[in-house]
Amino acid sequence: MAGAGHTPVEIALRGIHASDALERYIDSEARRLDKAYAGIRSSQVVVEALEPDQSQAARFAVRLIITLPGTEVVVNREHGEDVYMALRDAFTAARLQLEDHLCRRNLEHGRHGHDTPGSRS
Repeated sequence: MAGAGHTPVEIALRGIHASDALERYIDSEARRLDKAYAGIRSSQVVVEALEPDQSQAARFAVRLIITLPGTEVVVNREHGEDVYMALRDAFTAARLQLEDHLCRRNLEHGRHGHDTPGSRS
C-alpha cells in the first residue's frame, strides 16, 4: 500500500478516537522523516490519552519507534492539552536523534572509509 520508497508506519491509538485527520497527520510526518533519512526500515507511532491528574486536563503521550539498520531511535513525549503538539514535539525530537545518529555513523565511516565495502548504508 505504501508508495515507492515510503516505509509503512504502524499507528496505534489508545484511549483516543481514530480520526482521518490524526492518522493523515501522523502519516505525513512519518513520510517527511522517511524522505529525509534513507535507511528507515519501520516506524511505529503509539498515541495514548493518559488519565488526567488531579484537576488537570487529559494528557497525551506519544511514543515513536524508528528502526534503522542496526539500531532503533525511540522518542517519548507528553503534552497536557493537545495531541497534535505532542506529536509535533515527538517528530521534532526524532529528527534531531536521526541527525545525531547519521552524524555519528558518517564519522565512523570516515575513519574506516576503505574498510567499508561498496554496499549501500
